[in-house]
Amino acid sequence: MKKPWIMVLFTLLLSVLLVACNNAEEKVANQTQKEKEEIKEEPSIYPLTYTDALGKEVIIEKEPKRVISLMHVLYPDVLLALDTKPIGIANADTMFNLWEAYQSFVEEQTFTDIGDVRSPSLEKILELKPDLILAASGVHDQLYDQLSAIAPVVYLNQRAMSTDQELAVTEISKVLGKEQQGKALLEEVSKKITDGREALKNFTAKGETVVFTSVNTKEEFWIYGKNIAPTNPEHGLGIKVPQNYPEDMTKEVSMEGMSVLNPDHLFIFLDKSGITMSEEEFLKSYEESAVWKNINAVKNKNIYIVDRSLFAQDAPIATMYGIDIVVDLLKDK
Repeated sequence: MKKPWIMVLFTLLLSVLLVACNNAEEKVANQTQKEKEEIKEEPSIYPLTYTDALGKEVIIEKEPKRVISLMHVLYPDVLLALDTKPIGIANADTMFNLWEAYQSFVEEQTFTDIGDVRSPSLEKILELKPDLILAASGVHDQLYDQLSAIAPVVYLNQRAMSTDQELAVTEISKVLGKEQQGKALLEEVSKKITDGREALKNFTAKGETVVFTSVNTKEEFWIYGKNIAPTNPEHGLGIKVPQNYPEDMTKEVSMEGMSVLNPDHLFIFLDKSGITMSEEEFLKSYEESAVWKNINAVKNKNIYIVDRSLFAQDAPIATMYGIDIVVDLLKDK
């Protein structure tokens, strides 16, 4: 007689367990759905309001996908570093599309040339249907009405940014709504510099001097100031420069001026894609100069012809690319 009661009790217990399981599953499902809804309901950063270098409040309704840069190096470099590919760049065909530092990007996408920095083609800009235009204060001010009729236009202080990488990355990342990514980019550049400094510690310990220069004419050099990444004593690779080395970003010196600096190593920046002679022919053109032949770097064959894109305007991609090249050339010297 006890068996029927046992069966009844077992059935009741089973029912209780099933109800409990169903309730637990329903609770988990409801919680998951709630979490999904909360994620969806997270406030968007758009519309985003940015006060630009002209003091104008620019409203950016949604994440920019079709950005045009009216500057040829710094802006597009930072855009690419923040995973935003510009659709148009000033002077792209003569500079950006040809420079070594950007070839990995050009292989994926050729950037449309929209004309000269100071006189961009409004027709080409209109054809590209941008959703954001990046301009430079003091350069494109007179184009504001025409540009703003095409798309939202943000004016940035390019002059200040070209010598302040942190400012450039910070401001452009704000415009794009990518501030956290901008901070991560600055950390990446900082680590690249730290690693490069470590790799060159044996070289820098020797105290040999290095000059970084481009060439204006055969008898005139344009010296890069000591505050660029390789020679910055505090925030760069710490490579030693000669006495009386210019502080400014660029300074012209004559052949005689170069002999006074008399570096142990000399980096010459050239638009390698734009010259018709080989590196050997370029150096041979200086052989007749007695002043040139007496420079330490020349006598010891420590001349390095490199692409002009290295360290261009203190831009992050150009800086990291340049560090790799310089470290590779000097670490075993």
